[in-house]
Amino acid sequence: MVEKLGNANSRVRHIRRLGRDREYRRSEARYIIEGPTLILEAIDAGLDVVQVLFPESVDLHEILTVVHSAGIRSSVVSEKVFKKLATTQNPQPVIAEVACREYKITDLCAKQGTVLLLVGVSDPGNTGTLIRSAEAFGASGVVIVDGVDVYNPKTVRAAAGSMFRLPVVSFDDFGVIESTFSVFRENGYKLLATKPKGGITPEQISQNQPLLVALGSESHGLSENLIADCDSVVSLPMVEGGESLNVAIAGSIFLYVLSTSLTSVAIN
Repeated sequence: MVEKLGNANSRVRHIRRLGRDREYRRSEARYIIEGPTLILEAIDAGLDVVQVLFPESVDLHEILTVVHSAGIRSSVVSEKVFKKLATTQNPQPVIAEVACREYKITDLCAKQGTVLLLVGVSDPGNTGTLIRSAEAFGASGVVIVDGVDVYNPKTVRAAAGSMFRLPVVSFDDFGVIESTFSVFRENGYKLLATKPKGGITPEQISQNQPLLVALGSESHGLSENLIADCDSVVSLPMVEGGESLNVAIAGSIFLYVLSTSLTSVAIN
């Protein structure tokens, strides 16, 4: 029989706080995911799923079978309590607590592939979309500096499971940029800065070494000092009069073009 928890239960309060408090997520090294699809993906990816909560009125036999087979603690709560735990107006019918999976910059460097660097990207939807695109187009990881919390529930939803499989390293302090650049250079990486205009096209990038592709904030892009520290500046050609693209769209296009260029080089 599955245990039923009340609103005052410590595990319920813990889940509620994980969904709303960035500092608490950090101190606990835990975050939440919502919905059967994401939870099944997390289990399949080998994440440490600590506990799962269901609303008592929903029949989720299939996922319950998987959860029990994996030895994950599961409980039910009332509909009223569940709605207070969820982070959307129309909640998915299951919430799980997951342990953060920690990576280091050297883990990303070791793959010698394309790494996406997000500097000051503050929108969780954009960040999650870029993580999703990074996986889709074969990047080996994502580095986030001075941006949104990667474990924000909105970021987790937008990443659509990609952050369970793709290494992501996050820093709050912009001051780590210099040391981050140094580590990637020491490991043979070429550093690319992206700008709306004035750079070479992605197709012109030499594919003879691994790449670190830097994208800046939604409102200001990359600083001139940071751009000057990179090896090359890259821009997407657009028709005259066109505005700059949303950072998630621009970054996804960059990753796609670079991935097709790499494929073309490998075939040739």
